[in-house]
Amino acid sequence: MEVLVKRLDSQGRLLLPKELREKMGEEVIIVDLGDRIELLPRKKVNLTKFFDSIDVEELDEWEELKRELWSK
Repeated sequence: MEVLVKRLDSQGRLLLPKELREKMGEEVIIVDLGDRIELLPRKKVNLTKFFDSIDVEELDEWEELKRELWSK
């Protein structure tokens, strides 16, 4: 684990080092934990890994489909 101390500019922006930007990608999720924040990489989910993983009788039952996918 590496610890960095950075200053915010006058508009509240934070400059991340190139290595972190490359690791995190172009979009991040900001999580407000009250006394601190976390930056998480926003990665695209490969939905093809879920193909054929569940049986759904009708595709118009989206809520059931979502629940089953999230449980896997």
